[in-house]
Amino acid sequence: MPSFLRKLILLCTTLIILFSSISLKAQLCSGSLGAPVVNITFGSGPTSPSNISGFTTTYNYISSSCPPDGSYTIMSSSPYCFGGTWWTLNTDHTANSVNGDMMIINASSAPSDFFIDTVSGLCSGTTYEFASWILNLNVPSACGGNPVKGDITFSIETVGGTVIQQYKTGSIPVASSPQWKQYGFFFSAPASSGTVVIRMRNNAPGGCGNDLAIDDITLRPCGPLVKVTNSTSSNHINSCSADTTHFTFNSNVSVGFSSIHYQWQQSTDSGKTWIDIAGATNATYNLATNNVGNYLYRLTVADGTSININDCRVVSDTIFYNRNISPVSNFTKNVSVCAGDTVIQNGNAAYIYQWTGPASYSSNLLNLTLKNVTVGQAGKYYATISTAAGCSIKDSILLQVLNRPVAWTIADTGLCLHDTITLKGGGGTSYVWKPSTNLLTPNDSITKAFPTDSITYVLYATNGICTDTQSVKINVWQKPTASIAPLQTIGSGQSETIIGQVSGTDVSYNWTPLLYLTNANTLTPSASPIITTTYYLTVNSPHNCGTAIDSAILRVNNSIYIPNALAPSAGSADASTFKVYGAAVKSAVMMIYNQWGQMIFKSDNATLKGWDGTFNGTAQPSGVYVYVVKITYFNNVTETKSGSVNLIR
Repeated sequence: MPSFLRKLILLCTTLIILFSSISLKAQLCSGSLGAPVVNITFGSGPTSPSNISGFTTTYNYISSSCPPDGSYTIMSSSPYCFGGTWWTLNTDHTANSVNGDMMIINASSAPSDFFIDTVSGLCSGTTYEFASWILNLNVPSACGGNPVKGDITFSIETVGGTVIQQYKTGSIPVASSPQWKQYGFFFSAPASSGTVVIRMRNNAPGGCGNDLAIDDITLRPCGPLVKVTNSTSSNHINSCSADTTHFTFNSNVSVGFSSIHYQWQQSTDSGKTWIDIAGATNATYNLATNNVGNYLYRLTVADGTSININDCRVVSDTIFYNRNISPVSNFTKNVSVCAGDTVIQNGNAAYIYQWTGPASYSSNLLNLTLKNVTVGQAGKYYATISTAAGCSIKDSILLQVLNRPVAWTIADTGLCLHDTITLKGGGGTSYVWKPSTNLLTPNDSITKAFPTDSITYVLYATNGICTDTQSVKINVWQKPTASIAPLQTIGSGQSETIIGQVSGTDVSYNWTPLLYLTNANTLTPSASPIITTTYYLTVNSPHNCGTAIDSAILRVNNSIYIPNALAPSAGSADASTFKVYGAAVKSAVMMIYNQWGQMIFKSDNATLKGWDGTFNGTAQPSGVYVYVVKITYFNNVTETKSGSVNLIR
């Protein structure tokens, strides 16, 4: 055998022995790791060793904090222990854990195993990384500043106990603050069996110190470095539901597998579970449009048929794909308003808006608001509508601003009841008069009106969408009326109240004749004519609605009646008493004389007390008697009358 070949065989043998010895240096996987075959995080919250699958130890378990030598506990924190010689820990090492637990160890004085697990199903020839995160619990001042430092041996063994490969951490240093550090190494699974025992053993001697916290013990496939990229040059893709872009994921796998096989995976629960994508077994993957949601993508690779076993694959870094809901516009596309109006286009409070428009308009407010809008503000207004996730769309509104018409009508006026008036107006292209009460054609600018009472008409003048109004008040004047209540007959010198009634709008009135009238400026004057008189009440309208006249006769009775015979036995009151009759008579003094000239009767009021044909109680004989009467009228005129009266028995 040539000497160089002997030297090569010797070198290889030496390397094999070296990598199999306990002096193997730490070497964590520098390529890509696969999903954990073993992943012991010690859970969260109150727990016990029985709840941790695959975990065994030779140490004693206590359920309280600060375990003594040779014991351990599982806690989510490490409180103040042993006079403050331990670090106080508020959390474990596991990322994003809530009340996550860790193993807290007070190592025994003699070397012993504190973690043992049997793992099956490893793929022959596949490289695996065995690692754990470890923290030295001792503060620098513990044990007089010289605590015993933990020293751990990681072993991979056959079920029978034969060491396949080992790695020693060496002394785990004391730090100035609590520091977690990952220790471990990688190895190739034996060809003879897919089952191994993984072991962690404390090698440090007894004494003060040697206290550790352990977390996140993992056994994972290790292989070539697998990197993935996508067509956007970023592994964080934010897409929107309105997008139609497709993405291509590319991969780059470093040297290490003789026959690379690929399988792309997807997760919809933030990486908790991964599902193989059917048919996605190439180095590239074309992603079609997804539904709205958050997706994770990665590539798993393995050597040859090992791709069919999940525990034999290594995985790439992750591509994060977020497909968000695009905003939706609810704009009214075409808006027509009148100059002076306020334009409001309400946005959706869930979105962010950036507005631009005519006359250098710009706003980032939720709503488009234009107050007292002018014709110069007409045009197209654009909005970029965005969500908090960055999805946006563009939309626009076409604003038309029309000049407002100026309505006009005739001035306020009036008419007499039952007359007709012409209403005129203008200023627009179409018209409506309101109310339409007593209008001939209410939808014309010129129309006939015949209202029965005062009313205000409003003209609505429109030029398409803009309307202006103008009003006109029409006063309806009631025509005048006059009436006088019937009058009684009075005697000369008496008075009578005349009662008049008038109606109509703003009317005036007057009485004629004014002779013998008092208070002629009222509707109830007092009249005292000495002869029968006709009185007139005239009512006039200042609005040329006509004149009304009524009249009434006030009769004056100036006549008197003196009988020429007296018959006391006739049985009639008028015939049995001789007296003076007359409505105009205020008083009458009457004297009766017999045929010898003797006065046999006198009355101071002959209208009430007359002669009954007696003298001193004695009935006088039939015959002719003479009377003299002095009459005073109500107008204080005095008159004397004389004559004869025939007394009949």
